[in-house]
Amino acid sequence: MPRISTTVHDAVALAATCRQLGLPPPLERAAHLDAEEVFGWVVRLPAVRFPVVCDTLTGLIAYHSFDNAHDRFAAILRFIHRYYDVRAKRRRAGNQTASRNARYLVPVREAV
Repeated sequence: MPRISTTVHDAVALAATCRQLGLPPPLERAAHLDAEEVFGWVVRLPAVRFPVVCDTLTGLIAYHSFDNAHDRFAAILRFIHRYYDVRAKRRRAGNQTASRNARYLVPVREAV
């Protein structure tokens, strides 16, 4: 079974990507691909025959070898690219919140 090495480690960003694309939310479960069982977040993409399994611990994305054709593989890569966009937006939003709250931080003085 083929796998793609990625940096997909954020399950919240993965769910937000599915929501943005109008896909059903990912389910954390086992799936059988090419007579092998893999565990992770299972995503159903409309242009792909079999589900895609995202292992957020290792960053590997497993897919069925039948989906290795050009158009289907391109759909998987577009999904990964959209995940990176969503994750970047979430990080920027988190950094802006932290920088806005930084001016309200009170410096801590050490006791002598």
